[in-house]
Amino acid sequence: GTFTARPTLGSPMGAATWYAIGNVLSSVAIVLVNKRVFAAGFHFPFTLSFFHFCFTVVFYRLLLACNLFELPSSPMPEADKFKVAFAGVASIGFMNVSLSLNSVGFYQVTKLTIVPVTLLINFYMYTVSTTHKVKLSLLILLAGVGIATVSDVDLRPLGLAFGVLAVLSTAMFQIWQGTKQKEYGMSGTQLQYSVSFYQALSSCGLSLAVESFCLAPQQLDGRGECSDSTMAFLSQWRAGRVPDGIVGTILATCFLALLVNWCSFGLIGKTSPITFQVVGHAKTCLVLIGGYVFFPVAGNAQQLYNNIAGVTVAMFGVVLYGHLKHASSEGKPDCLDSCCPAPISRCLDVNKYATVSPSETEGLTRHDPDDSKRNTGPD
Repeated sequence: GTFTARPTLGSPMGAATWYAIGNVLSSVAIVLVNKRVFAAGFHFPFTLSFFHFCFTVVFYRLLLACNLFELPSSPMPEADKFKVAFAGVASIGFMNVSLSLNSVGFYQVTKLTIVPVTLLINFYMYTVSTTHKVKLSLLILLAGVGIATVSDVDLRPLGLAFGVLAVLSTAMFQIWQGTKQKEYGMSGTQLQYSVSFYQALSSCGLSLAVESFCLAPQQLDGRGECSDSTMAFLSQWRAGRVPDGIVGTILATCFLALLVNWCSFGLIGKTSPITFQVVGHAKTCLVLIGGYVFFPVAGNAQQLYNNIAGVTVAMFGVVLYGHLKHASSEGKPDCLDSCCPAPISRCLDVNKYATVSPSETEGLTRHDPDDSKRNTGPD
């Protein structure tokens, strides 16, 4: 019999698996800790992102000083560093603005469209194509997540514009995370180090422009003083009017943000932006399942049925996607090859079935033994 080696931690598949697990756990953790920060009155995402990126810069500088981190052998041009960094910060900003201007349902639709937009950009800009089998698994996944999460879709023209910008910036940022690692021969951590300074700079600019001062009347208190800005929060903190431990909680989000980015850069570098999106949607399903199990609430029965059905369909798409990618990497037939008729299998994966097996045409044409004798000479 044949022996197939299992993925180990040092293998690309083993590393990708651990990156995926780390991404799911750290992402869920940072959402929970960020909620505590926002509940304490510090609801300034750009400023919080600025702290995260500053922490990343300092962290890698310390590792570099202790000879625990190696710079990339091929330096990344400053223009590329800024381009990748700005796309990442723009993704955060446009997603937040889109959520504030649109309904939660449209926000979920925006997140779902990142996958097809990434496929289109990969195809037209980088000539990277995807098999119809993988597209089918992604369609099943997105349909399931849509059923589970999209309830109401309230669309506004300005919200639509920011939603489009959010999708484009997110797709380009995730694509560049993969292409720049390969282009300059660097690891995920080296790319994270390379762009972190410009990410801190960009988020600092947005924080100063949007969150440091009161720009709207609703940000003023009854006395007409600014009460909803980072400067106002700093004054309240100095006066001791904010919950204790807020600084420690913000520092905890910095550690978690570093871990989230490390796993994200590593996962995309080992796999692709599409796989990263699949992991993200699987994480959404797991969060929904956890909510059903640990925090059951009485509500709309129809929405509960939709959630259960959607999660079931989505997880089937996730499992099918993983199975197809694994079978393709091993060069083995997948489940669709086994259960689908040959014409359908050929349509789903044209390249794999570009050559027709003789067994498929056997009996369809007449074979004359004398043909070999008549056609032995040159034409």
